[in-house]
Parts: sequence; C-alpha cells; structure tokens
Amino acid sequence: MFLRREWTLYRLVISTGIILFICSFIGLKAEGISSAGYGMPVGKISMAENTPQDIGKLCEENELSYELVLAIFYTEGIQDIPIDAAIKEIEKLVDLRDYWADQGFPDEVVFDLLLLSREKGIEGCLIYLNDHDACAPDQYIQKVTEYKYNLEQSLDAPAVEKIISS
Repeated sequence: MFLRREWTLYRLVISTGIILFICSFIGLKAEGISSAGYGMPVGKISMAENTPQDIGKLCEENELSYELVLAIFYTEGIQDIPIDAAIKEIEKLVDLRDYWADQGFPDEVVFDLLLLSREKGIEGCLIYLNDHDACAPDQYIQKVTEYKYNLEQSLDAPAVEKIISS
C-alpha cells in the first residue's frame, strides 16, 4: 500500500513537471519569441524589422555571440540601433576580443575582459585588474552575462518546443 502511494506521488510530480515545462514554452511564445532565424523577445530591445537578422549575420561572420551583442545593447539601453552603428559596435567588440585573446588569456577570461574593457576601455580594464586581486566580475559584467543567459534560453525555446511536439 505504501509503495503504491509513493509511485502515485512520483507520477504526479513528474507529470506536473512536464506540464510546467511545456507551458513555459507556450508562455514564451505568447510573449513574442520569434522562432525564425534570429529572434528576440519583443519589448526588450526595439529594432527595425531586419536589424536582428543583419546583426545575427554580422555576429556569425565575426564569430561573436549574437546573444552577447543583444545583451550588451539591452544593458546599455541601446534602442533602435541603425545597422551602421551596429556594425561599428560589433567591430569594436571583435577588436576587444582579439586584443585579449592575443594576450594569451583563455576564452572564459577573454569574455570577462571583453565586457570589462567595453565598459572601462582597455586602460581602465588594466587599472581595474591591478586594483583587484582577481578578475571578479563587476555589476556590468554580471548584468550582461545574466541577460545573455536569459536570451540564450528564450531564443532556444522554440527549437526545444518543436522537438517536444514532434
């Protein structure tokens, strides 16, 4: 008798988890997550219709994370960015990434240094590193990283939803 109750409770917990998992994707879709190409949450970053796709292509060409670029724009409050300005911003990020990678830092550290030097400049970043024992992420790095993670999760949701429904 006791084993039957445990089994029933176990099935209830599992089915509730599955239902919540599926509902979360339905909720994301209702919030405006685009499933075509480079989508983004509507209402978070406003851009002209083709700009997300253009930014996505630029990021691919430069081997730069699309979600990172959007997270930086969101964190810095950049709205309705013209494609010419986006190109300059992406080139700046690529230059910073390449600078720190050429210094011999591993990718995980390059990510933090890229963001830190984006915020403070390369000299400001070096001063920050000298003043702090470790490369402890500051608030800017934490905000960008958190929003990048959230974007990665939300942009992957439609693909996961498609897999679940098939």
